[in-house]
Amino acid sequence: MEHASTIDIGARKQRRDGINEDGIATAVFENQHRQTERPVGIFVLGDGVGGEDCGDVAAFLATTVVRKWLTDALLGPGTDVPERFGIDSYDPTPPTADADPNGAVSEGKIKTAIQEGIDAAHQHIQEFAQSIGGRPATTLVVGVYVDGHLHYGWVGDSRIYVINERHGETKQLTRDHAVTNDLLEKGEIDDEVYARIHPDATAITNVVGGSAHGQPSVDVEFGSTEIYRDDIILFTSDGLVDAFPDNRSLRETYQQATDMDAAREEIRESLVTDDEIRDIVLGADDLREGVEQLVSFANDRGGKDNLSLTLARDRGTTPSPDSPPLRGAATDTRELTNQETIIDPPEGAAESGSATDSGDSGGTTRAGSEANASSGGSSRSSGDGGTAKVVSAGEGDPPTAAVTIAGDETIFEIVDGVTIGRTTEGGDGSPNIGLVVDDDASVEPHHVRLECDDDGYWQVRDISAVGTFVETGDGTWTVLLSSEGADLHREHGFDPSAAADGDLEETTRLEEGMAFTFEDPRKEDPITFRFFSSVDHAQNRTRWSDSTDGRPFNGFST
Repeated sequence: MEHASTIDIGARKQRRDGINEDGIATAVFENQHRQTERPVGIFVLGDGVGGEDCGDVAAFLATTVVRKWLTDALLGPGTDVPERFGIDSYDPTPPTADADPNGAVSEGKIKTAIQEGIDAAHQHIQEFAQSIGGRPATTLVVGVYVDGHLHYGWVGDSRIYVINERHGETKQLTRDHAVTNDLLEKGEIDDEVYARIHPDATAITNVVGGSAHGQPSVDVEFGSTEIYRDDIILFTSDGLVDAFPDNRSLRETYQQATDMDAAREEIRESLVTDDEIRDIVLGADDLREGVEQLVSFANDRGGKDNLSLTLARDRGTTPSPDSPPLRGAATDTRELTNQETIIDPPEGAAESGSATDSGDSGGTTRAGSEANASSGGSSRSSGDGGTAKVVSAGEGDPPTAAVTIAGDETIFEIVDGVTIGRTTEGGDGSPNIGLVVDDDASVEPHHVRLECDDDGYWQVRDISAVGTFVETGDGTWTVLLSSEGADLHREHGFDPSAAADGDLEETTRLEEGMAFTFEDPRKEDPITFRFFSSVDHAQNRTRWSDSTDGRPFNGFST
């Protein structure tokens, strides 16, 4: 994995004999065996808050503490996995890894480690703040690259971009925790160009550190995205894009302008734009030249603030798809919780009693008053309880994917072999994702298993005696039934193959957003699951309805 970093005091602070309050800490671990090279990269960048005591100390503590925390979590457990290198003749757990080395690189575990590392750094800075009687603070962006994915978290207005060479695109993955962003979202500012020169343009709403008497934990925002061989990842402080030193003169020009288009264009020309970042990075001979040219360009624009930059790429991963990858800033803030996840049932599920309806696969029964999903691992939820909670369901080899349940914001991160079904009394033998239902006949203890094949394709496998319904598109559903379930029906005088005019399949491939349910989809509000190829895609599931209600039912295909 290639990477290059640099920090620069900035032209204006250089003239004023200032100091550089930014910090960068990186670590890249590479294992090479047989024909496989597997990097794990840790990238941490902090921009010490100016106007407060010892912002440089805050940035130093935050970047180094988080890097050590992530190194301890990933070095060995995340790097030394024999199966990654085609080594199948060594069964014991490697001496450098924990009991379950595969689980260390799941999206949920990595984001948990990022949160815990940032909280540890936050507390160290608070202790330092108490000793000096000040409020040292810093922004922070953290990225962990592993197995073709970047998992990241951030606090403040430092940024992460991905520049894609094949499609010529620059995408900002983060969104600034800034006063002007809040004003834009509230509609109090309606011009994004003016927001860049607003009197509060440099004011941020979230930091690591600060008062010694503040909260012990930090609200970290998270995201994940696939990384391709045509991608270059950029971590940067705001000194890169906010380089012009005289916002006041631009603000006066804007406020007095009679030609607003011309005024906006003048402001844009003072900024370092996404297109300019792309052209500089892709035009450089290598990443080292890229970071140096970005620094020079920002200083030529005025160099208002310190600059810190890291560029990274992995040429060993897969090429970009033909269409530009779907990327963008995450929009939810989650904090760690260690609690059981409660799944509210779809509307109408709280009716007394239960309704039944028989289909070709033997029928299913309406769930009762409440569904409860429980799984091992950690969960993350919003502080206000209103946004997505991410729960790791099972541990094992990446890649990971995600499933959601209609009527609830919870996102379950899954690995190969995760089972879904009814929670059994006492919890023994329960599935990875368990539902508490009133009628045992509705959902079996292990109803389906989600599997990922050697080519990376996901499928759902029915392992029940009553069947599973999967939406195949355009209102058409297919019925899956395990061979054991079919045999059981035949023993009781019913042949599912004859009813379906052919053998029922046990599995079907899952596509992005595909729905499946344990109940007949013709019923009102069946308990519906939906599959996504990643947690990130599940968080942005605006294209798909959250249930089967209201969608046309055109029939079954078998």
